[in-house]
Amino acid sequence: MHRDRPAKNGWWLMFISCLAGLLILLVSHFLLAGNASGGGSLLTSGSFAPNLVSQNNQAAGSTALFNGRVPSLSWIIGRDCLNGVRAYLQHANTNPDVALVGTGWLDPTTGQLINGQSNNCVAGSLSMDSVIQLVHQHGGKVYLTIAMETDGTSTSWTTAQQTSYEVKASQTPGYTDPILREVERGDYDGVIMDLEGTDNFYPGIQQIFATYNQQLWHQVQAIHKLYGIALIHKTGDRDEYYGINGFENWSLLGKSADFIVVMAVDQSYFTPGPSVSVSWLQQLLAYVMQTMPQMLPHIIWELPLYGNTWHEVNGQWVFDNIIDYQDAMNIVNSVSQAQIDQAASNLQDPYQPHLVYTDASGVRQSLWFMTGQSVSNIIHDFQVIVRKQPADASTALQFAIWWSTTAEPGDFWSKVDTLYH
Repeated sequence: MHRDRPAKNGWWLMFISCLAGLLILLVSHFLLAGNASGGGSLLTSGSFAPNLVSQNNQAAGSTALFNGRVPSLSWIIGRDCLNGVRAYLQHANTNPDVALVGTGWLDPTTGQLINGQSNNCVAGSLSMDSVIQLVHQHGGKVYLTIAMETDGTSTSWTTAQQTSYEVKASQTPGYTDPILREVERGDYDGVIMDLEGTDNFYPGIQQIFATYNQQLWHQVQAIHKLYGIALIHKTGDRDEYYGINGFENWSLLGKSADFIVVMAVDQSYFTPGPSVSVSWLQQLLAYVMQTMPQMLPHIIWELPLYGNTWHEVNGQWVFDNIIDYQDAMNIVNSVSQAQIDQAASNLQDPYQPHLVYTDASGVRQSLWFMTGQSVSNIIHDFQVIVRKQPADASTALQFAIWWSTTAEPGDFWSKVDTLYH
């Protein structure tokens, strides 16, 4: 999504650091080496034994988005797979459903899938089959995330290439067959389409992108799987992020899938602020009700477990990068009281704790981050708001988390689970 990098929307580049050797040794103890056919599986002995919510994963043709008691979805990404698996196993009993990023990367020049980018799920293999097997053992559903790397690095594809792919795929029968083959081969339960780097100004691109999704949706339905589209956040037809979300027409795309994932992440970029807030979620909800109200019961609200950092240059804030919870805590614990701008900071904010301070070099820094409690508070408050909508009065808020890692707040899932009792 976005998807082999933690942040989204094509702005921010961040490589997930390699796992320390000790962690790899600990986790790899629970992994079977993958073979040439990608048949590696995860061991499930001892404290990691699965709670078999469903012996057979799902009934054929099931239309439920989730199998877990709590309607939630976590992303496990290839580069951070071992961390992702460890984090997943801590909450798999109640929140077993996942989406995978690793085997669904598109080559726009051929329409073929590139099998992983630096996956570390199984030593010597790019396969994520072992993770699919683990999730199914826990009774969860697994969604294949289809993405294309267009983040502006020297090895990435271009916006023009992604756009050209969508045009060709919408006009060429069979061009999306590689996606269908991978879904069936890997025994995925569905697909989440997550193409973000499309040219907003290509003639007719909104209809082209919708047609591409409509055609693939019908093909996925034909093999009795679910199809969803991940949409970049949008609060209006031409909001301040039109430069990256303009190719997505929510009215058309709301008629092009079984479900929609709204990326309610990366709210703040130009100036320091929260990754997500309740007031911003209300704006996204209002746009949903304006463009595709019939999809409200079928929307998954994707929320961040990460924060962001900025630094000041000549009185202007410059975005640095995303930051996970553990790294944010390291900064909080290392900054002295004398360095903190007390008037601009609030580490006790119940929704988005933040810290403004001057570092040892005299540079003003800003850190906004999420805690398990703050994300839980946002889910609670937003669920109350969503339930007031006529189309969703009795539905529990469906949410997704980007991304699953051991650096996430350790108390997040237990706090959220209490909201769904």
